[in-house]
Amino acid sequence: MSELKQLPLWGKIIYGSGSGGFSLIDRVLITWLFYYYITSPLEGVDALMPPFAFGIIMFLGRAVDAVADPVIARWSDNHQGKLGRRMPFMLFSGIAYAAVFVLLFYPPVAQTSALNSAYLAVMLGLYFTLFTAYVCPYLALLPELARSNRDRVDLATFRAIFMLLGVGIALIGSGILIGIFSFHGMVWIMAVLGLVLLYLPLFIKERDYAEAKPATLGLMEAIGTTFKNRAFVIYLVGNVTFWLGFNIVTLNLPLYVTVLLKGTEDDTAIYFGLAFVVALLFFPVVNMQSKKVGLKAVMMFALVAFLVLLPFFFFLGQPMLGLTPEIFGYILMGLAGLPLAVIFIVPDAIVAAVSDLEQKLSGQRREAMYFGAQGFILKLAMGLSTLITGALLQLFGSTAAQPLGIQLTGPVSAFFILIGVIVFSRYPEKEVRSYEQ
Repeated sequence: MSELKQLPLWGKIIYGSGSGGFSLIDRVLITWLFYYYITSPLEGVDALMPPFAFGIIMFLGRAVDAVADPVIARWSDNHQGKLGRRMPFMLFSGIAYAAVFVLLFYPPVAQTSALNSAYLAVMLGLYFTLFTAYVCPYLALLPELARSNRDRVDLATFRAIFMLLGVGIALIGSGILIGIFSFHGMVWIMAVLGLVLLYLPLFIKERDYAEAKPATLGLMEAIGTTFKNRAFVIYLVGNVTFWLGFNIVTLNLPLYVTVLLKGTEDDTAIYFGLAFVVALLFFPVVNMQSKKVGLKAVMMFALVAFLVLLPFFFFLGQPMLGLTPEIFGYILMGLAGLPLAVIFIVPDAIVAAVSDLEQKLSGQRREAMYFGAQGFILKLAMGLSTLITGALLQLFGSTAAQPLGIQLTGPVSAFFILIGVIVFSRYPEKEVRSYEQ
């Protein structure tokens, strides 16, 4: 370990850029693909498929991807090569990932058709698998490049800055680009920009900064040992419930704006922008407080804050507390930026910390499997969020005349967050910190 170089500032910066690349591409897909298929912006086309059908296909795509997570994680942990354990996967998956992203916005038939459903199912399965092939090894580099809790919080902050940049470009810029270049023009621009960011981290020579000793556990043994880590499982419930709720909100933001608030597609940029500017400004506070009071306290703040805010999404479009619907919407999205700042930084540092316990469980370093196991559960939850959204909109309505389905998304999300608050309150931070390197 002493022979390894310390990652310099430029290395931290370009490591973070990879997060910007896949966050940009994935958030464009999460935000607009659902909208694209169920309210098709193509001229003369009402819809490419019903909302619930899209939800089922998205869930199945996430399920395929969830299976790929531990497989790729184990492959990366056990890989031995000149470029290290992580870089080869990032090198060969990036361009294919961006290409499939573009193809998803080119369905074969410009009308409601079973062919579109089959195409979407195949391409989403491929998209999510390629996403994992890049992201899982990429995340596993964090605890390897930064070997103390303080350094991990710092590196997670750099990653979070680029993640926010990528998500911000996706959510704010996509609406603007659609207005200028149409949907397809927006997709191509985002794909090229994302691809550049994805490949910048490959300038880091992994073997100079990370101990690339391959693990030896088989797939099932590696998965089983990972889920025996009690601290990891408790953390996982809290993180998954947060992203389940946030993904439901993200899926519905175009509908919040265009249906409940009677705005335009371009207006989504303003609401997303408020949340992400607040999150960016709050990053230094999260960094300092995570080191001062611990990761658990800061994570609990994020979960409780989101739990309080989510039910108020039911009232979007209505005057509240003497405020106009627009001002109320701005305030709500701005406040959401506070817990978002936490969720962009703290989870990475927690996974890096709980992976240190692996030395006790198996005597091996298997960082990728921890991120892979998290991805396995997280992607099932993300698929479930789409399924829940599709069911709510189809059962209770998604139009100005029948908006109840859209309104219910906030309270339903809050129910899942409540479970996360209860479970994560038992996170054994003192035990985890005792294994810090």
